[in-house]
Amino acid sequence: MTAATTDAVLRLVGVTQQYGVGETAVSALAGVDLEVARGELVAVMGASGSGKSTLLSIAGGLQRPTTGEVIVEGTYLSTASPRALAQLRRRSLGFVFQDFNLIPTLTAMENVTLPLELDGFRGRVARRAGKDALASVGLEDKLDAYPDDLSGGQQQRVAIARAVVGGRRPPADPRRRAHRCPGLRHG
Repeated sequence: MTAATTDAVLRLVGVTQQYGVGETAVSALAGVDLEVARGELVAVMGASGSGKSTLLSIAGGLQRPTTGEVIVEGTYLSTASPRALAQLRRRSLGFVFQDFNLIPTLTAMENVTLPLELDGFRGRVARRAGKDALASVGLEDKLDAYPDDLSGGQQQRVAIARAVVGGRRPPADPRRRAHRCPGLRHG
């Protein structure tokens, strides 16, 4: 993997995403350029179907772009192995998915600590970080609750705690600044 020379934690350069071919092809992203500095929180906003989820999936290495380059903390995702991508997502990026992706058979604490445990953190260390992350979103009294026992808002906060546990950074946060990306279809 080649390292990029920039201070940005996330860079997208000329990213396009096309689904299908020929007359039925759909261009979800067209030449997106984006830089996000360490500590900066970004909200991606747009109409339904404008490419927001595609953009975030590509930025997090969950999906490869049709063309262009994605660089996360100096790592070019186009040359990263699937294992390296998974490790980068666990250690560097936190995602809050639209449907939260909580595991229904795990408690709030277990859902939050899972990424740390997958990275080899000892149980006590992972639980301390999980407790702190859940407390930071006001759920210190729901550590042992299962997703089905939580409200939608509480489930969302568990997902946020999982996204930031252990110092990971969410790639987008709607409470900060909106960023209109060139190439994202604005409705």
